Amino acid sequence: MKRITTTLLVFYGLFLSLNLAQAQSGLVPCGGPGNPCKLCHLFVMFDRIVDFIMLTLVPPLAALMLVIAGVMFFTAAGDPGSIGKAKSVLTSVVLGLVIVYGSWLIINSFFLVIGVSQWTGLEQGWFDYPCQ
Repeated sequence: MKRITTTLLVFYGLFLSLNLAQAQSGLVPCGGPGNPCKLCHLFVMFDRIVDFIMLTLVPPLAALMLVIAGVMFFTAAGDPGSIGKAKSVLTSVVLGLVIVYGSWLIINSFFLVIGVSQWTGLEQGWFDYPCQ
């Protein structure tokens, strides 16, 4: 139990450090002195929220859950019920990652096929919205 607690505390510390690094840049790109909010800032904020979730929150949480599943495997001691729970956690993590990143891949592929960057003028890609 002491090892599990230590492992969780280490991953929690890493998780907090990632959040603090993202918080310094801010999710809302406007509202300061001399920078009034416009409609385009709404799209930039949405993009930053999606990036925050997909690049900052999901990977550490998935790694933490993989560690928990591994600890559950090692502490099962041959008990079929405990091994089944560990396999269930592992399957859920992998399935969740496939859903999260697979959905982005499908949407990105669809937008590339229909040519969103040509008819919107977003040469960098549909996921990078410029705002002056």
